[in-house]
Amino acid sequence: MKTIFIALALLASPVFLVASADFTAFDAVMAQAEVRLDRSKVRHGNASSFDPAGTAKVATVRSTEVYNATPAGKTIKKEGVEKGSARYNKLIRQATSTYKAALKKVANGSNYVLIVEAGGISGYTNVTDATAAIISAI
Repeated sequence: MKTIFIALALLASPVFLVASADFTAFDAVMAQAEVRLDRSKVRHGNASSFDPAGTAKVATVRSTEVYNATPAGKTIKKEGVEKGSARYNKLIRQATSTYKAALKKVANGSNYVLIVEAGGISGYTNVTDATAAIISAI
């Protein structure tokens, strides 16, 4: 019984409130530290210069959808071009060139610091899905 009374007295004390305020500040720092960026999924921009504590604009992209929307990607799908064939390799290079140009156009036009594959960044608040805009830029 004495233990419960002491615990209640401590909970009501100003010492607990100070500790609580410090814990909230700690939570804010930890939330900032929990931004996760998978560098292997960065499609545009420099991951090394990205500041997770900043407010820079970041976009995500679903690359498969963009590739499928390119003229070369549509040809591959429509004609059922066999993966690994000379024609496939030529078309996929064209699709990649179109993809990169559209990515760059949208990144520069919208001031994105990074464009990351969907799922490649978490815990960052200023993230937009740019897939539709990139497809439109093709």
